[in-house]
Amino acid sequence: MMRINIKSANQSGQAVVEFLVATVLVMSVLFLAIVMLGKFNDVRNKTLMGSRYVAWERTVWSDGDPEKNLKTDPTSTEGWSTSYGNTAVTNGKMDDEMRREFLQRFASANGTTISSADRNAESLPSAQQAMWADHSGKPFLSSAQDVRVITANSEGPATNLEQYTASTFGAVQSASGGTYSAKMALPTRTLQTGTLGIAIAQDSDTLKRLWPGFSGLSFSDTNVLLSNTWLAEGSSNAKALFAKAVPAANTIVVQPSLYTGLQKYAPEITTTAQLEFGRIRQDVVPNDRLRP
Repeated sequence: MMRINIKSANQSGQAVVEFLVATVLVMSVLFLAIVMLGKFNDVRNKTLMGSRYVAWERTVWSDGDPEKNLKTDPTSTEGWSTSYGNTAVTNGKMDDEMRREFLQRFASANGTTISSADRNAESLPSAQQAMWADHSGKPFLSSAQDVRVITANSEGPATNLEQYTASTFGAVQSASGGTYSAKMALPTRTLQTGTLGIAIAQDSDTLKRLWPGFSGLSFSDTNVLLSNTWLAEGSSNAKALFAKAVPAANTIVVQPSLYTGLQKYAPEITTTAQLEFGRIRQDVVPNDRLRP
């Protein structure tokens, strides 16, 4: 007759049950952690997209921040536009307005309509991204100030263009004995930098239970674009811009007395109608050249 050790069988069964329970607990925590890491990765990707958006916006919108005071710096796009394109200066956007747009356009639920009023929205979007919440459903963002935006402009790292625009590239002696130095006024600080940072889950009790000691995460990304915004606004500003590089348009190079004696050969020369050396005019296409 075969004898069965009932006590040993009970212990073996208990060990299997304990192993299964422990495995389920460990796998549950691991599954929750993997899901949360996927959500963190989504926030990271949105941070990257936001920095690109901010840098691009700064290439098309001027920065009117009074603390930066770029309008008084002729090497910046804002300072240059003050002289050669005032419309570009009036069409400005502050860093804080870009921050609000990011919240309404990137941190809101999918399908949210984009509006020009996003730049004025002071609060968080009414519906945030579905993935931007912990397992209890608490949103990652608790305040609109959890997002920060900083923009700046600087000289290009490879070349210092300011040395070519600040100094003259030629000089001509005027008829009065003076000297006119030619130069081209162009903005040189056109390397636009956009930085966006996000702080999430700063007070999530759910994540603190999942990861003891958890106090939130912060993501930050910087994007840089080199823009060429050297375009004067209107013909009058274009003339003023290029006139600085033409000495004869700014000073008398040849005394009228030297060519008024040639009036018998050129009747259009008079004492009142002098030759316009270095004059700057826009090209005019004759009407008959425009016909199909």
